[in-house]
Amino acid sequence: MLLKLLSWNIEGTKYYTSTSFKKIKPILETTEADILCLQEGQEFLAKLKEFTKFKNFDHIFSHLDSDGLNIILSKFPIILHGEISLPLRIKTPPGKVLWADIKVNKEIIKIYNCHFGVVGVGPRERANLLKYIFNDSKKYFGPVIICGDLNTTIPASGLKRKIVQLFHKEKNSSLLTSGKYPRADERYSLLNIANKSGFKEAIDISKSTWCLKFLGLKLFKLKLDWFLTRNIKVNKVVLSDFISDHRSVYVECSIK
Repeated sequence: MLLKLLSWNIEGTKYYTSTSFKKIKPILETTEADILCLQEGQEFLAKLKEFTKFKNFDHIFSHLDSDGLNIILSKFPIILHGEISLPLRIKTPPGKVLWADIKVNKEIIKIYNCHFGVVGVGPRERANLLKYIFNDSKKYFGPVIICGDLNTTIPASGLKRKIVQLFHKEKNSSLLTSGKYPRADERYSLLNIANKSGFKEAIDISKSTWCLKFLGLKLFKLKLDWFLTRNIKVNKVVLSDFISDHRSVYVECSIK
């Protein structure tokens, strides 16, 4: 069976002004996705009744904080759901992980919809949070998807890394990964951790999914959005243009 999914940080404009809701609404109204994982979706949730196409979709959402909230919508039944309860050692750095067990025909798919912190949070904290999700996923042997905005912001070592570190108020210790300061871009460290845990990245690691738009220019392009899979075949991945600061991620997968 072909399963269609959409993951997107839609930058809720009730709390942020970078994205007009009118710009993202057409994609949400016309998407063919069976399951949607949205981050910063508080304004969408408030206007959910305006979307007749989602009338019969199950939907769940996380708690609301300064980073907004996460939402999962599914045309298939959501049979279990919740938020990951983080241990004290990684609870202080912000990170939001909404999960759902979704029944698709006779198969159960587990999805983690994530939004990792960025201000005062570095690669070490994000890596620990991702490892914690991987450990949680070991309880389930079926198809697993981990998607969302992981905020992998730290570039390769050098002056640019120092500037980004200072801008995001990250301590030197937060740059440590496996007890050392990696020279490579943060995304490669996270990809290595994912691969060792049996997950594959559906999005080309070199593709940027976020940018800062200024006077019509797309600046500081970064890969922030991820779509990690285990025990599921990815057939097709489509990145939209930068309609919000983030590109939407549309994925078609094959399941039994």
